[in-house]
Amino acid sequence: MLGKYCIHNGKVILTDKAKISIDDIEFTYGFGVYENLKVRNSRVYFLIEHVERLFFSAEKIGLKHNFKPDETEEWILLLTKKNKIESANIKVLLIGGNEPNLYIQNLAPKFLDRKYYKQGVKVVTYNYERFLPQAKTLNMLPSYLIYRKAVEAHAHDTLLVDKKGYITEGTRANFFTIKGNILYSAPVDKVLDGVTRRTVIDCALKNGYKLAEQDISLDKVLKYDGAFLTHTSGKIVPIKQIDDKSFPEICGGLKNLISLYNNYLDKLYGKNI
Repeated sequence: MLGKYCIHNGKVILTDKAKISIDDIEFTYGFGVYENLKVRNSRVYFLIEHVERLFFSAEKIGLKHNFKPDETEEWILLLTKKNKIESANIKVLLIGGNEPNLYIQNLAPKFLDRKYYKQGVKVVTYNYERFLPQAKTLNMLPSYLIYRKAVEAHAHDTLLVDKKGYITEGTRANFFTIKGNILYSAPVDKVLDGVTRRTVIDCALKNGYKLAEQDISLDKVLKYDGAFLTHTSGKIVPIKQIDDKSFPEICGGLKNLISLYNNYLDKLYGKNI
C-alpha cells in the first residue's frame, strides 16, 4: 500500500493497522468485487463511473450491502486528501458476507514506458473464457496465472480467446481492432465493460469514428489496420505483435485516436497526466 492512511467502512485508519480476518470466509472464497482508479495531479479520474461499476459488479454476483455510491465517492476523495499524494492508484475492495466490508487504499502508480505508445507492445494469447466477465470480481487466479504467461514471454499482456477462436479481452485490459475510422470490439456481454473502454468509445464517436461490436477472429486479426488495449493506467496502448503475427506499423487512425483521447483527458482533468 501507499500512504499513511486507508479507509475501512468510511473510517480513516492507519495503513499499518489495516487487516482482514483469517475467519473472513467470503474473502477466502473470493466473494467480493473491486475497482482500480487513477489519481493524477490529485484528481481522481472517472470517479462516478468507477463507483457505479463497483456496485454493478456487486449486484451481478448477488453481493448485498448497505453502502451508498455518494458516500463511497466521498470516502475515495477523503483518502486522496488525507494521504496528500499527487499521483497514485486507488483500489476499492468490497467483500460480501453477513457484515460486508469496504476497503479503500492507495497503491503506487503505474506508468507505461512512453516508447510503447509509438512502437506498440507485444501480446500473447491463451484459450480461456472468464466466468461472469461483466463483473470485476476477486476470482482472479485464472487471470493471474494467464498473465504470468505474458511475463514469461516478455509481453505486455495475454489476450483471452474463446472456444470459437474469437479474441475477447486481455487479463487486465479491453481489446480493440481498428480499420479506417471503425473501431471493433467484442460484444459487451462477453467482456468487462471497462471505464477506459467506455470513455475511449465516447471520445472516438465524438470525433468521427464509428464502433462495431462483433466477434474478432484471432486467425483474421491482421486484416485490420491495427489493434490496441485500453486500461486505467495505460489509457490506449497500441499493439505491435500478437503471438507471431505483427502489424507493419501503428496505423494513422490509431495514432490519431491516441492523440484525441489524450486531449479528451486534458479537458477533463488538466495536462501532465
